[in-house]
Amino acid sequence: MTDLMTVSITCADANEAERIAELLVTQKLAACVQCAPLRSTYVWQGKVETADEIGLTIKTLRDKLPALAAAVKAAHSYEVPELIATRIEWASADYEQWLRDALKP
Repeated sequence: MTDLMTVSITCADANEAERIAELLVTQKLAACVQCAPLRSTYVWQGKVETADEIGLTIKTLRDKLPALAAAVKAAHSYEVPELIATRIEWASADYEQWLRDALKP
């Protein structure tokens, strides 16, 4: 089983997304963070809400998840930020090596 992960996070706006992306890459908690606009519909405090957000897709390693989650929670404007990790089933050998090298101290 691989320890390569993607993590999904949503942010309130582009400024927050860019700030969190840079923080995670600078702290070597993420090798890469992709940002994309999206529209979310969700339940919050018993009501259906719709919001324009920025979605982050983060590439990292499993052992980075606790520190990554702590950094996101400290930097995020949401009371309950989305933090969903998914295992990467397969990656090309050269991409996997790049990701591992990018996360070395």
